[in-house]
Order: sequence, then structure tokens, then C-alpha cells
Amino acid sequence: YKYIVHSPPREDSPVQTRTAPGHVHFASLPGMWDRTITVSSAGKTFSATGWQVGWCVGPTRLISPIHRLLPYVQFCASTVVQEALARALPRADEPYEGHASYYDYLNDKYRRKRDLLSGALEEAGFAVPDYGRTAGGGFFIFARITPELRGAIPAERFGDEYRLNPAAPGGVAGLDWTLCQWMAEERGVLCIPSGPFYSTERAAGGAGEEFIRVAFCKTDETILRAARALKGVLGRGDYDVEEDIGGDAAVEEDSETKKVVAAVGGSG
Repeated sequence: YKYIVHSPPREDSPVQTRTAPGHVHFASLPGMWDRTITVSSAGKTFSATGWQVGWCVGPTRLISPIHRLLPYVQFCASTVVQEALARALPRADEPYEGHASYYDYLNDKYRRKRDLLSGALEEAGFAVPDYGRTAGGGFFIFARITPELRGAIPAERFGDEYRLNPAAPGGVAGLDWTLCQWMAEERGVLCIPSGPFYSTERAAGGAGEEFIRVAFCKTDETILRAARALKGVLGRGDYDVEEDIGGDAAVEEDSETKKVVAAVGGSG
């Protein structure tokens, strides 16, 4: 995720990496090199989560035990995938699609997608982070369910028919699960409840149930379709999402709204 940091770095931040402004390598902090193993992979950076090839960087005394253990964990990594990654890494530093490097392109692309989906979420009644002030990275938005949006959920959705859900923490669907199920069935938009990101005890106490997680590592068309599905949840009128991206993306008309499932909940 270090190449997908899209908030402005603090002026008083320690020395940062050249290709990832806003990110500080933990190992670069005073006295931390000899105590840190930096683990990374190609999965998020190159949108290749199925490759399962990565690397560790650190002092010899920490890396050597990993060498001994690895054959018992992943006996034989794909040679083809390793070669592909070895070729991709140096090329990523070269100019790409009008940007100084692939990493600059990646950051700009995700920043634009983040803003596109954030606007649609706000229009639908969610509260989203102010990325000009708060930390931002990766390709997920943790959106807050506002009281206004909660009031838009039909009352029957809070009855036992929906509330008792064996998949939810403790077998009881909180606000986050209730809204996500409602959005999937009535708006055709898949989001992720935040409850599973908390311990069972904290989730049972209601921690995080006012949040959902949505992903913007999607095509522009998918985000557009999600925005169209979100439009009008609170009866606020149209959300001009096409104007947000300059009208370059084609919007597919589909009269069967409930079959347009814009999966913005996971990363794939």
C-alpha cells in the first residue's frame, strides 16, 4: 500500500521515500533498521493479488531464519511470476502514461477514483474522511452511516427477520450489516460491514457498527454505476457523477437496476 498514499504528507514528517510521498519506512527511523523486517508484494501495487509473490528486506540475522522457514510454508513459488515481477519493478520507475513513473500514475489514478466515489457516498448521505486533513492510503473508504441515512432504512429491516443473522458478529446484525444488506438488495451496491474488523467482544458492544467499508479499486464504469445506484437514496435529486470525471466515461443504461451489482465492497 505504500505507493497508494494519497493524502498530503505532513510538513514535519521524517525523511520520506522518493516514490511514495507521505509514507515513512519504519526501518528508516532512528535505531529501527536492526529491529525491522519490511515485507511487501506485487499484489496491491500492480493489481496482481493472485500472484502471491513478494519480498522481505532487513538485516541478515532476521532474514536468514525466514529463508530456512519459507520452504516449509511455500515450497515452490512460481518461477514465471517471479521473473515477471523482477522485470516489472525496474520498469515501474520509468515514465508511464504521461506521469514521471508508474507509481505516480497509480497514485493519481486512485486519488481520482477515491474522490469520485467519495462524492457519490456523500450525496447518498454518508460521511467520508476529509483527505486534506486526515491520513489516507490504500483503496478503501471507511464511510460513516449518518443519522439521516439510518432514518432512510425501512423500519422492518431492524426486525428479527433481518436482525438475527448467523453471519454477523454474535449472530445479531448491527446497523452496518443492516444497511449493507439493504443496499445490496434494494440499490444493487455491495458494501462491507465494519463489524468483522473488530474483536468479537467489541463488535458485540456496537463498536464500529456505524461504519461500512467500500473499495474504489474498480473501473470507472463500475464506480459510475455504483454512483447511479446510490443516487436518490435520500431524495436529494441527481448526482452529476459524469461531470466529476469530465464526461469521459460511458454510462451503461440498464433498466433492471437490481441486476446492476456494482461491487465496491472488496478488493478482489
